[in-house]
Amino acid sequence: MLVRLEEIHTYYGKSHILQGVSLEVGKGEIVGLLGRNGVGKTTTLNTVMGWIKPRSGRLIFKDTDYTSFPSHKIARMGIGYVPQGRHLFPKMTVLENLKTGMLYTAGDDGLDRVFDLFPNLKERLDQKAGSLSGGEQQAVAISRAILKDPDILLLDEPTTGLMPLFVNSLLEIVRRLNEQGMTILLVEEKVPFVLSLSHRIYFMVKGRVEYECRKEDLVGREDIFVKYLGVHP
Repeated sequence: MLVRLEEIHTYYGKSHILQGVSLEVGKGEIVGLLGRNGVGKTTTLNTVMGWIKPRSGRLIFKDTDYTSFPSHKIARMGIGYVPQGRHLFPKMTVLENLKTGMLYTAGDDGLDRVFDLFPNLKERLDQKAGSLSGGEQQAVAISRAILKDPDILLLDEPTTGLMPLFVNSLLEIVRRLNEQGMTILLVEEKVPFVLSLSHRIYFMVKGRVEYECRKEDLVGREDIFVKYLGVHP
């Protein structure tokens, strides 16, 4: 397995958010993480990325226990993150934002890959990131992450605030990244988006992983979605 979480317990102050989360993502997989609002999905990604340190449990990446590593070292190990809200530098240009993802890579070759995925960005390089549409900002956020050439990409609610047309485009882009060898851990509220992309899916309830299965195992299982999400797929 490329990434593995073993009995992770994470707190915000005295609030016990992750209560023994265990999951794993294999090389080349897209793994979906589903759950109702507030169950700990974003906290799980923040913990994987080292932004929050667990009080107990282990984080494993390529057979290395990196639980105590600082977040900047984790990023350099090969874990990329596109957080919810994108976290761009709004007063910097598109190119300046992209270059923050190229600090530890060799040269500008990665920009060709970005323009292949998001050709419209080539015309926006001198534009301030804060003036872009929501879809364009998400394109910059994803591009910045993949410019670091990570082994795994964490995507947190990537469709939030996007027009339906760009949601469909984003689905194909994520699929293309995976076909090119990118491993992806996906948190997303749009169930059809997750089902279209994921090889395996974890369902979270109140800080714990309660159910895990392959996508094929969910065919005809509306009861699973009702039980863990309160919705029909």
